[in-house]
Amino acid sequence: MKNFPYAVWLVPCAEQRIGLKQIIQRLAARFGTPLFEPHSTLCSGIWTQGLPALTHAVDGLAGRSAPLSMAVTGLDWIDRWFGFFFLRLRSVDSDDLFIRARRQVAGSHPPEIGPHVSLLYNFGEDEMDRAALRDELAGTWPAVIRFDALKLVRPASGSWEDISSWEILHVAVLSA
Repeated sequence: MKNFPYAVWLVPCAEQRIGLKQIIQRLAARFGTPLFEPHSTLCSGIWTQGLPALTHAVDGLAGRSAPLSMAVTGLDWIDRWFGFFFLRLRSVDSDDLFIRARRQVAGSHPPEIGPHVSLLYNFGEDEMDRAALRDELAGTWPAVIRFDALKLVRPASGSWEDISSWEILHVAVLSA
């Protein structure tokens, strides 16, 4: 069995997904960056036990998890591809799904920068004033984002930065 990289995404509810997608689309068109689906990476890693076992782990996690809300605490950035420009999140629910994901999906890890929703992936950090862009976008995102599903994804090319190769392997509704 060949090992493969994967991520489990928290997916915003439909109405918020549409609004976040519009922000991502506007930024991608403006700065010539890749498009991607709105999500918060719950966990990721290299899977070694075959796709059925990973799908089973994701289903188990979703079946024991209720939809969850996360407060947007601000817009932030770091000088890395996936953290280039993002909404920082904080759980408003008492159950910490990020901890349970690490236990349920063996060998996974949460995102280094903590819970977030990326708005822009980019290597051209010298080309824009992110503080000015933060001010320009102020108030265009929801104060609280409600997540109601998980998506299991992987880069078919093996490279996370090849956004066009991301494939959705499985979707599970948060149903506890």
